[in-house]
Amino acid sequence: MQVKEKLISLKGWLDKQPAVIKRGVAGLLAVVLVLGAISVAKANSACAVMLDGREVAVVQNQSVAEGVVSSLTKEQQSKAANVKPLQKITYKRVNGSDRVISEQELKELLAKKLTFEATAVGIKVNGGLKLAVKDRPTAEQVLEELKRTYQVDSSYKVTFAQKVDLVDLPLPASKIISKEQALKKLKGESDKPRFYVVKEGDTIWDIAEAFNISAEDLQAANPDFVPERMQIGQKLKMVGVAEPILDVVATTEKTIKEQTELPQQVRKNPNLPYGKSKVVQVGEKGLKEVTYRIVAVNGLETERQVLGVKVIKEAKPQIIERSSQTMVASRGLSRPSGAILSPFGTRGGRMHTGVDLAGAYGAPIRAAQAGKVIRAGWYGGYGNCVDISHGNGVVTRYAHMSSIGVTVGQTVSKGQVIGRIGSTGRSTGPHLHFEVIVNGVPRNPLAYL
Repeated sequence: MQVKEKLISLKGWLDKQPAVIKRGVAGLLAVVLVLGAISVAKANSACAVMLDGREVAVVQNQSVAEGVVSSLTKEQQSKAANVKPLQKITYKRVNGSDRVISEQELKELLAKKLTFEATAVGIKVNGGLKLAVKDRPTAEQVLEELKRTYQVDSSYKVTFAQKVDLVDLPLPASKIISKEQALKKLKGESDKPRFYVVKEGDTIWDIAEAFNISAEDLQAANPDFVPERMQIGQKLKMVGVAEPILDVVATTEKTIKEQTELPQQVRKNPNLPYGKSKVVQVGEKGLKEVTYRIVAVNGLETERQVLGVKVIKEAKPQIIERSSQTMVASRGLSRPSGAILSPFGTRGGRMHTGVDLAGAYGAPIRAAQAGKVIRAGWYGGYGNCVDISHGNGVVTRYAHMSSIGVTVGQTVSKGQVIGRIGSTGRSTGPHLHFEVIVNGVPRNPLAYL
């Protein structure tokens, strides 16, 4: 009723106006009707979508095409800022409704053909661009999360081993990755294992076949690996596995109380019967405070440097007197330094074939006697291990080393540094496992020192 009343009112108003106003209003209404008709025709006409001047599809009308382009652009905007298509997109009215495709078909087609550019933030390592994320806050979150991953505890100061820069740059949106993907890439994580641990019955060909690589490539990735001397528990680096792009270095200084124990002293007593011995002084453990500088890279301790030592209680050595005959029977080996943590003999229901000697991580290990190196490498549960032959069937073994300083076939002198104390293989902490093997049989090392 209101519209009808307004039209009647408008007609009444026009009837009262001069002829010139009536003609003007009529002309204006005609123009409005023509433009409306054109707009309706345009909206309902088939529309060709053009990329850089080339037709790629025809849809029902331009509104459908513009909606699809807007939808695809918004999807890319979730990945980065200032997203825009690299191609020039235009529209053209066409005849031929038989060529019209649906809105979904156009979206699938343009998703393949359109290339979107965006403003992203790249992470550079030592000057090289390694990856890009959508913005600077995301990049900063990735770097902080990487540091937290390898934060051993709150006392450690965490830095990066390499120089890291954040840079703004335009990139194809497809090159921009998520925060989770960026973190995995910087850590060098992949679906492939970085190392394989040798188990019983393995051969180099079995391992290579299981991971779809050649035995030659596996050997090339492990130049110190000798297939004929492969040991259970030995670690092999796998082929084609990504290494960490960014290394996290955590450092701290810690003061730790440690018990000390002096080496046992043995004296010759000709008055004692053959094979007899007696304790003339019972050993007492001492106590000291040691301040270390500890360095861990990507969560693994790589260095432990002694900064200072404060003795709280002095240790006393155990002094033993033995018959001179027993001393004559000994091999005259020089005992490696360090208090005895675990003696030769049965331990936990199993035979412990040597003695465990205390020592700081990285401390030098010296040859007990001159001889020839017959083993220098990984040896199962012994970890990094060196065997030295001294002749007459006598071999000394040094295990769990952090590093090895000699090679097979090398001749060493008594007291020469052959490696460093560590905790490799089946070990619960830094120490030296020392064995004396006579004609292939482990003997109590204390009888040969």
